[in-house]
Amino acid sequence: MMNAIGIVKQMRPGDDVDAACGKCKDVRTHAIIAVNAQGKIERVQCRTCQGTHNYRNPVKETKRTAASGTRSGSTGRAGSSPVIPTGPTRVYSPQQSFQAGDQISHPTFGVGYVTEVRATKIDVKFGRETKTLIHAG
Repeated sequence: MMNAIGIVKQMRPGDDVDAACGKCKDVRTHAIIAVNAQGKIERVQCRTCQGTHNYRNPVKETKRTAASGTRSGSTGRAGSSPVIPTGPTRVYSPQQSFQAGDQISHPTFGVGYVTEVRATKIDVKFGRETKTLIHAG
């Protein structure tokens, strides 16, 4: 797997990867459980629902939803560009400050990512839902 600056990284069990989760019905962060001899990801475990399944590439899932006429990865607002989650998953706390693209883990809603930041509020996409939460700003 290649990162943003072109360095090839060998994926290992225990590493995090985005994958299409059949149980959650969305692209979620998964822990790698098994890698084959060629270094390809075989099985993963969802960090949200804890379900284990074969690895499903989220790029293939995105193409399928694009063909059906829905926009994957957007905030649903006209003219807005999609936000790409970045960095490690942080535990949500209203006393912390967040930026667009930050991945957060919420005790009730699970794992999501920040799509929009306002003065003291953030919009966070958890699966198919977007929730407005407070933050330190």
